[in-house]
Amino acid sequence: MSFHTGVRYQRGRGLGALFGGLLRGFAPLARMGLTAGKKLLQSNLAKNIGSTLAESGRKAVTNLAADFLEGKNVAQTAQEELSEAKKKIASTLRGSGYRGKRKRSSCQTQLCSKKRSKKKFNLLDDD
Repeated sequence: MSFHTGVRYQRGRGLGALFGGLLRGFAPLARMGLTAGKKLLQSNLAKNIGSTLAESGRKAVTNLAADFLEGKNVAQTAQEELSEAKKKIASTLRGSGYRGKRKRSSCQTQLCSKKRSKKKFNLLDDD
């Protein structure tokens, strides 16, 4: 009885097939992460953190330059400025805790205080 035994040694694409499959599986996840990162960078939180960081940086450079000109210890001033900047950024991340009032919808005002009745639908009616 004859049957096909196949080749003695496999000839394939090797490690490229393995890495190609991993890359095809990883690509959608990477794209999703990039779009989420882009949305995060455009958010108000990121803008607030960026402005706080810029403000802290300007203040730190000014204080370092002033201390350098006065002959004070610049390393100690740099450590103080860094800890101050960390505190400001942490408070920005936590937020102020203020939330605005929720606006009432137009139906919750006195003009629309009556409840609207839903029209019942019946398949047997000819209307």
